[in-house]
Amino acid sequence: MRNSFWRVLSTCIFKYRTCNSYCKCIQCKETYLKYKRKDASVFSIKLTDSGSKSFSSKHKSFLLAGILTWLGLKKEEKEEDPMISVIKLGILNMQKKEYNTAENILHLALKLAQERQDMEAQRYIFDLLANVAFEKGDFPKAEKLFIQVTKELLATGTAFDDNSIVEISLKLASIYSQREEKEKAEKGFQFCISTQQSKLDSIDLSKVDALSDNQKDTVLLWAMCVDWYARYLLASGMLKDAKENFQKALDISERINGISHPQTLVLLNDIGSVHSLLNETDLAVENFKKAIKRSSESESPDLPAFYCNLGATYLQTGNISRGEEACRTALRLARKMKHTVAEADATECLKELKDLKNQ
Repeated sequence: MRNSFWRVLSTCIFKYRTCNSYCKCIQCKETYLKYKRKDASVFSIKLTDSGSKSFSSKHKSFLLAGILTWLGLKKEEKEEDPMISVIKLGILNMQKKEYNTAENILHLALKLAQERQDMEAQRYIFDLLANVAFEKGDFPKAEKLFIQVTKELLATGTAFDDNSIVEISLKLASIYSQREEKEKAEKGFQFCISTQQSKLDSIDLSKVDALSDNQKDTVLLWAMCVDWYARYLLASGMLKDAKENFQKALDISERINGISHPQTLVLLNDIGSVHSLLNETDLAVENFKKAIKRSSESESPDLPAFYCNLGATYLQTGNISRGEEACRTALRLARKMKHTVAEADATECLKELKDLKNQ
């Protein structure tokens, strides 16, 4: 097993992140503008070209299929390493969001790695455990493990501006923002964005198809940093700055992932939502309609949520008839797609409509 195996995989496997990314402030609750992201990462650094929950690109990057082969998930002639089998099982449980089971299995894998005194394997497993804690919302544990992994990566010669270090730093910044440690969060986000920006200066974004896999990973990590920072700004009430950063992320997503990619659609929705919060309702409607049109063409499961936000914006402008039409469409699609969150929002929207009519 080659030396870089564990470090490379640490930035490839665990990219599906549950994002509680809707704004919980009173303004958002009053206007029903909830940012409905799927249980997926904001930006996947290592891309796959299949599946609706991950970023895909037109180039053949280090795909998940290749990773699974490394881990023994695909049939190989030689006998599978027992430790790899255990890691594989842990990752599968992570993908199924069975985090407690995944954590127990990964601790077993860690014991096997420790018995072998395989330090590289131990670092990789600690990184997986950090991500499990991050997904579970156990931020103290996640912080401790991420810092430990970062120190060990740096000690083994990984550059401080390596994509793997930046990605971990981004997750730490997110943890600090969740805990409202604003100074730490701001410094963390700025480090990640500026580090990736310095790399982008040497990349010609006008020729996306000519970019190497590593260059595309670098660009998408920059966009991921900008997107997460935008949500931090939104939660801090800095709406115009949030909108500006969402737009930057959208531009990259459209270029590399395509205009109908799930992440592109989510970003359109987010920008529309911020426009609505800024009372820029015409622009909000424009973005929601654009997201809806593209979602209809790509059969996005987020379509009901986009209709909910469109309906909420119409209500904000006093256009009750169009608001009702959008919310009823959202409810119908949500039931058809079994989208329980969007169904609840659409029901809430229609209830508000009923109250308005009775006034």
